[in-house]
Amino acid sequence: MKFSQITGVAILAILLISCRSAQQKAPVVFDPLSIGPAGPTLKKYLERNETNPKRPQALVSVVKIEASLPGLDKKGEMLAEKTVAANGHISYEMKSFTGDNLIKTKVIGLYLSAEQEASETTPPAITPQNYKFKFKRKDSLGDRIAVIFELIPIRKMIGLFKGELWLEESTGLELRQAGRLVKNPSVIFKTADFSRDFETRDGITFLSKVDYQAETRVIGKAMLKMEFEPPKPISETIPQLNPSR
Repeated sequence: MKFSQITGVAILAILLISCRSAQQKAPVVFDPLSIGPAGPTLKKYLERNETNPKRPQALVSVVKIEASLPGLDKKGEMLAEKTVAANGHISYEMKSFTGDNLIKTKVIGLYLSAEQEASETTPPAITPQNYKFKFKRKDSLGDRIAVIFELIPIRKMIGLFKGELWLEESTGLELRQAGRLVKNPSVIFKTADFSRDFETRDGITFLSKVDYQAETRVIGKAMLKMEFEPPKPISETIPQLNPSR
């Protein structure tokens, strides 16, 4: 296998954290109030996910993407528009790129292609069917008080992770996911870690920041960061995100 192919396979595997569908299992009986004072926050989160309506229209947002292969001294930065259709399907349109072409094609390009393909399926959800929840602590994220739960996967399956779920205490809105995959999607990987930050505006919860870091056996560390502007209806004009650091 050529070096560029190996690189592509390794980076593409990072996406499997959100690309694999969960197997259908019998419902798990779980009362979030049983975990104590933090229970009402978790209850709101789980109930919202069960009744979350489909978005009524396509949304588009500007995203700045930075990626690097530190061991190879290669990096790049892309500005793109992300469109999420009403049915959840994702597409990207590149606006500009600076940096090494290997990063453009074999890191960012493969990531965006894989995310688009992943939007055709349903990833493993953060539910009692897939995880055990344990109250860990409270913290602040900006001006919001967060209740942090430890997530313990019930089984080892690609797409599940061991880590934390941050919820806004008063509303149960998702603020952050962070952790490490419990099952590496490829033997190329030693570890795969990530964090995702969320914001909610006008009743729509969306990704605001994404950070992936993977240790591979072939190309060393692979890193990818994304920053999203709030999504807007596709009919509206999207302001340009300042690509400066």
